[in-house]
Amino acid sequence: MKILEYDVATDEARRIRTAVFVKEKEFRPEFDEWDEPRRATHLLAFDGDRAVATCRFFPDPEHADQPGRWVIARLAVVADERGHGVGKTMLAEAERRILAAGGAIAAVHAENENFPMYEHFGYQVTDELFDDGEHGWMTKSLG
Repeated sequence: MKILEYDVATDEARRIRTAVFVKEKEFRPEFDEWDEPRRATHLLAFDGDRAVATCRFFPDPEHADQPGRWVIARLAVVADERGHGVGKTMLAEAERRILAAGGAIAAVHAENENFPMYEHFGYQVTDELFDDGEHGWMTKSLG
């Protein structure tokens, strides 16, 4: 698998996110200002020539009280590649690049059904829960 970096959400990333977040999870609006050029770093994973996963990351503007906190967002893997470690690889690559950029904390905003997966990778649920605990912030120290 190769992972490429972009400064904008590519057409391939948009297709993956539309399939996962809009069609499967009925999440709208899916695209926002962080998809604009040079607002976030976007990763796209390929299996051969096929794009199979995406995520984006950026310094967290809403948690100035936590210097070095970065957000990893919109991690999505195409349905037929799930369960093969693609998401784990994407998460690890985003963390590696955040650490290289001087970040110290990775944060994800996850649905509670995904809490166990992120906990498996060292993330902890914070006290910032939303929608009666259906969503919340999880963080991991990268140091």
